[in-house]
Amino acid sequence: MSMKATVEDVYTSETLRKLQDVEMEIYKKFVQICERHGFTYFALYGTMLGAIRHKGIIPWDDDIDVGMPRKDYEAFLKIAEEEMGAEYQLMNADISLEYPFVTSRVMKRGTEFRTLSMKNCKCDLGIFLDVFCIDNMADDKWSRRWQLLNCWVAEKMYILRCFPFPNLPYRGVKRAAVYTICGIAYPFMKLFPKKMLLKWLKNASSKYQDADTVYLGDCFGLNVKGNIWEKGDVFPLKKVSFEDTYIYVPAKYDKILKRQYGDYMTPLPEGRRSYIIPYKLSFDESEKE
Repeated sequence: MSMKATVEDVYTSETLRKLQDVEMEIYKKFVQICERHGFTYFALYGTMLGAIRHKGIIPWDDDIDVGMPRKDYEAFLKIAEEEMGAEYQLMNADISLEYPFVTSRVMKRGTEFRTLSMKNCKCDLGIFLDVFCIDNMADDKWSRRWQLLNCWVAEKMYILRCFPFPNLPYRGVKRAAVYTICGIAYPFMKLFPKKMLLKWLKNASSKYQDADTVYLGDCFGLNVKGNIWEKGDVFPLKKVSFEDTYIYVPAKYDKILKRQYGDYMTPLPEGRRSYIIPYKLSFDESEKE
């Protein structure tokens, strides 16, 4: 997709709204479970931005992201399959080593949402809610940088171990250069067992789980430094409107959003907006090939 692509090049307005409706259905089910068990969760990234700027999903967005502190995240995973019911399923690398990400997905059964980069991924990939694990981070600057470096390397190796050309936001020469490097490195990744890489990234991210740290954050992704926050900036959470329901956001969401997006209340022009490019999108079994 070129930088000048618009949302209409990726979805029709009807398809995008239908996708968002299914995602909201999944989100509401997730909230029911969290409230039943007292789990803490809050909006992340574009979902936080949408909640503040649009009081819902960003009109051209196609996913919902929430974060949970590790203690709540792990407790949720233990009971999710049982409590979600037959309409939903959980997916993460512990369930299938073919799943290439460090997040967990709550997915609607019978649907399919597969990006071009994951078209050959041998695991179920339905319309989903992305759940990120939020970890304690080292207070010492150099220890925190080492923790992030370990997480970054382990995550990238694990993703590349799963497939050679991951979905990246780069365009043009930079995209070609990065994909060339990925293509060269991919055969060598087979020397590293997936379970070993998964253990490495889990150990790195949860290293300070039992410490009373000032910092916490999402240790993974392309912009890890922007995903680290002081706990006082996050808690206590604020409850805000989100579509026809609500969502929690960090206490100092303005500070966090400005750090991540700059002038976040001014939407980017269409040509600079980012979308998940679907290779296969179906809303029920009858639409699957």
